[in-house]
Order: sequence, then structure tokens, then C-alpha cells
Amino acid sequence: MRWPTVPLKEIAPAQTPNIRFSPDEPVWHLTLDQVESHTGNIVNKKIAPASTAGTSTNVFDDSNVLYSKLRPYLNKVICPTEPGIATTELIPLRPRRDLLDRRYLTYYLRSKHFLGFANVAVAGVKMPRIIMAKFWKHQVPLPPLSEQHRIVEILDQANALRKKRAEADAIAGRILPGLFYKMFGDPATNPRGWDVVLLEDALADTRNGLYKHGDFYGRGTQILKMFNIQSGELELSRVDRVELTEDEAEKYALTPGDILINRVNTKELVGKCAVITSDLGPAVFESKNIRVRLKPEWATPEFVAHYLNTTFGHAALCQGVKHAIGMATINNTDLRRMAIPRPPIELQQTWDGLVRQIRESQKSRRKVCERLDQLLDVLLHRAFTGDLTVKWRVAHMKELLAEMEAQAKALDCPSTQSNSPEVGSKRHAGHDMFNKAALAAYITDRCHAPDRPMGRVKLAKLFYLVQQKAEIELTQTFMKRAAGPLDDEIHKFLSLAQKSKWLVLCRGEGDLKPVKPGATVSKAVEQAQKLLGPAKAKVDEMLDQMKGWGCRALERWATVLDASFELTAAGQPATVEGVKDTIQRHPDWVPKLSRDEFSDTNIEATLKGLRGFGFITNQD
Repeated sequence: MRWPTVPLKEIAPAQTPNIRFSPDEPVWHLTLDQVESHTGNIVNKKIAPASTAGTSTNVFDDSNVLYSKLRPYLNKVICPTEPGIATTELIPLRPRRDLLDRRYLTYYLRSKHFLGFANVAVAGVKMPRIIMAKFWKHQVPLPPLSEQHRIVEILDQANALRKKRAEADAIAGRILPGLFYKMFGDPATNPRGWDVVLLEDALADTRNGLYKHGDFYGRGTQILKMFNIQSGELELSRVDRVELTEDEAEKYALTPGDILINRVNTKELVGKCAVITSDLGPAVFESKNIRVRLKPEWATPEFVAHYLNTTFGHAALCQGVKHAIGMATINNTDLRRMAIPRPPIELQQTWDGLVRQIRESQKSRRKVCERLDQLLDVLLHRAFTGDLTVKWRVAHMKELLAEMEAQAKALDCPSTQSNSPEVGSKRHAGHDMFNKAALAAYITDRCHAPDRPMGRVKLAKLFYLVQQKAEIELTQTFMKRAAGPLDDEIHKFLSLAQKSKWLVLCRGEGDLKPVKPGATVSKAVEQAQKLLGPAKAKVDEMLDQMKGWGCRALERWATVLDASFELTAAGQPATVEGVKDTIQRHPDWVPKLSRDEFSDTNIEATLKGLRGFGFITNQD
């Protein structure tokens, strides 16, 4: 017996409940930061007055399944048990109760089967999102309801085991901090009266890391970056590689017992550190980190690293932090001049031994967790291919056939749920070209001045910046042309706008090809306002500031922004050197670096401006 497959929109349309919260009513405010990947468990639940939620939100209740449409969080799926207010990045699906078990849909959306589809159905550069037209057309396997219930029952049992294991791990994760305070006392008060010395007394060597051009990356020796330091340990699930000379390999080598300290990051994350362990293998470290080697008779690596990772130790290390363009930096002088307690070396050595034992135990627990995750993945795969319940299905075949017949009739009938429009829908007649034309006309109308004609090149730059500011998914890929980023279809939608009398494409005057509002531009403005939604006010503010800018300034902003998105996608911060490296990797863009507009000073100022406008944020 084969299950039918049904488009997602037919069995779980986007629909919010008809709930109205009073302004002062305490309500659950749900954001993506509260949701664990894969499990959907909620952490740091926020309850606040409904009036503080803002406008870019959706209401939900226990009839919804919430699905994240952003690429980094495609496996964040929530099955809420109470009402609340969610960010609009979470799509509020409402499964048809006559056809679909809400828990079955939740497990399906978390499965690798669906995640594989979702990963290739995304578009966008800044924060890629799933293409909603593809999302709603996706075919969901739909067994009879009783079989869905049986699948959920089995998966719930496996998930309960994984949850218990995670709770035990969370308790175990509190052992080391508690043990440190028990052995050495509170670093803030030093109740044991340990001698306090300058860290430089314990240092054998410190060195800033290696900078290499992007062309050397992708092969060769492991190189640890700032994202490889997480929660006081090395995070090695992703390690980049770089080609080295013999001198570089020797000069920047990491050996067991070295401490790696992050020297450039946000104010909160700068100074995080971890000890290099013997299972790392040959590796070097990049320029945003500092390598510290200790005098073994003075201090041990695990004691110093753990002290620096405490709240008090981190604050002491960051006292002299330097700030520039949203990033914080510490240097070797800051490191050497900080004060640190000096317990007896024998006690420190005992601590290091205990840390190694506990970390080995943690590794064993992680392997158990990985096996439980693998088990659930196998069960999820079997569940949605029909293998998981095959014996049960044979035993209940007669009832299932009757259910499937009723199911087919239900699918032929419209849902009894209200047919509300798609939440967050920004399409008009299903055609992005129409919306692109309307948006181009809106920008022109907003920025046009009779004494200062605007050209098509400037319009293209503003069009790119507006799409990114409003996070609109009209253009899937902006091409890196010489003056880009550029939508290759710009001539098509400008022609459509002119045909609709929204725009007038004037005859060229030298290098300038002017564009001005057309006779019926008000219709385009009305459509664009719907398209922009809550982002309209911010877009208008941006356009009012930028309409007097020249093409070259706008080109720099658009280029630096596009390069910043590429760096963010690679897990790297947007810095001047990172932007220049990114531009170097694209042949059509390389000539930009020879122009004054792309000097280090101008790129740095542009990054600062982009952060001020909210285009990019600080990043770990």
C-alpha cells in the first residue's frame, strides 16, 4: 500500500488563530534564539506584555506548527502547546485536523528528507530564505491518521531518550565551573588569599596569528579561527585549511598545552580562549587569535584558560580593550599586564588532571548523544518511507484502507478552515517581475528631483540596497558585474514599468540615462508599499538620506555590503581586509581596489555606515 503525497499548502496552510491579546497581558514572545535546532526545545522563554511585541509578528496557538524559513535555522520547528506571539521568520502552519496529525508534521519538517529539499529551495544573500512558492508545493507523504498517530508514538519514545540524555549532559556541564570555585575560590574575592601576580610572569611566549590571502585557503594544514573556540573548548566540527611555507608552519604551529585566545571580536566574545589538546593534529592559528605558552613551573594551561573564561577573569582581560567599527580588540600588552592569582602549582596540576578526566567523560557522553541522534534520524527516515510501521500496517490493513478512502474524499473537498491569505505573502499575481517594476518605480518617485535627474545606474544601486534593507526575496542572485551587484533582469522590469506608465526611461545625456516617474506611478507606489510592509518606514528613511548620493558612493556601499554577506555566509566577520579579499576573488571586481572609493579608509567608513543602517551586525 503506497501513501499519497499532497502539496503542503493543501493540508497545512499558513493561518494564524483569531486571538486578540490585551496590551498589558503577559504573553510568550517567541524568537528563533529561543529554539534549539532539531529538537524544537525552548530555552530562555520570554514572557512580556503583548504591547511590546512590535508589528512584525504573528499570533499562534496550539493548533499551529511554526516553521523557520531562514537557511541557518531550517530545522527549527516548534509544536507549541500554548498561545503566543512569534517573529514573522516563523511561518504559522495550521494542519487540517481531518487529515494531518500536528506532531507527524513537526517530525516530518525536522527530518533529513524535508531538510534536503529545503536546503536547495532557498534564495537570497544576506539571510537566505526558503522560496515560499516551492515550500507550499512540496509533496508531503500522507498516511492515514491512525498510522500517523502510530509513527508519532514511536518517534516520541526515541525523542524522550534523547531528551533525558541532553538533560543529564546539561547537569554534567555544570561540574567544571563548580569544581573550579570549590578548589580555588571565587576569583572576584580570592578568599584563599592566593598571591596575585601579573600574567607576564607566567608567560614563556605570546604571538599573534597568521594572515594569509584567501587564495591560499581550501587545502593544506589546519588553521584555527575564532569560531573554533566555543564555551572554553575547541570546536572542531569545521576546520579550515591553508597552504603554508615551512617558516610559517614552524612559526605559527600549535602544540598541546598552548592556549588560544581570541583577540578580535565583539565586546562580549573577545578574549574567549581554549587549550590546545593532543588530538588536534598539526595546525596553525589565524591572525584574530593569540597563542600563549606558559612557563610550566609558574602556571598550568587549564587553570589559566579557565580563569580567563570566568566572568571576573574575562572582565579583567578586557579592561584595556580597544573599539573600532563595532569590533573589540585586545593585544599582547593587555594580556601581559592583567593580574591573575597564583595557587600552588601542585594544586593547578591536580586541576588540569581533573579537567582531562572530565573532558574524556564528556566525549563519551557526546558519542552516546550522537548515537541517539543517529537512531532518531534512522527512525525518521523509516517513518516517512513507510518502513517503520510496515508490520503494524499489515495487522490493520482493513481499517487503513477505509481511512484512505475517507482521506481521498476529504482531499477532494475544501478545508473547513478559513481561507485566509498566506501570512507574509508579498507576491502579486505570483509574478516577481511585476513587484520588481513596482519597487523600481517607487524608488524613482521617492528620489526624483527635476533639478537632479537620476540615472539608471544609480537606480540599480538603490534597488539592490532597498531589497536588502527590506529583506525582500524578489531577486535570487545579484550578479557581480563591474559596477554590480546587479539584477540581470533590470532592463526587463524597467521596460515593464515604462509599459505600465509607472516610469519614463528618458534619452541618454552623455553617460547619464535618466529615469523619472510616469503618469500612473501612484499605482506602482501603492503596490510597492504593500510589498515593503513594516519595512517601509526604514526604507523611506534610507532613501531620503541616499537620494543625494552619487553613483560611486552607492556602488561602494552595495559592493561592500555584498562582500560582507559573503563573509558572513563563510562564518567570518566583516572587516576591511575581509572585504578586500572578497573583492579580489571576483575578477570583475578587482579593478575597484585601484580606485580611491575603495581605499581602506572608505571601506572602513562604509562598514561603519552599514552597521549604523542595520544592514550588518557584529558576529562571532
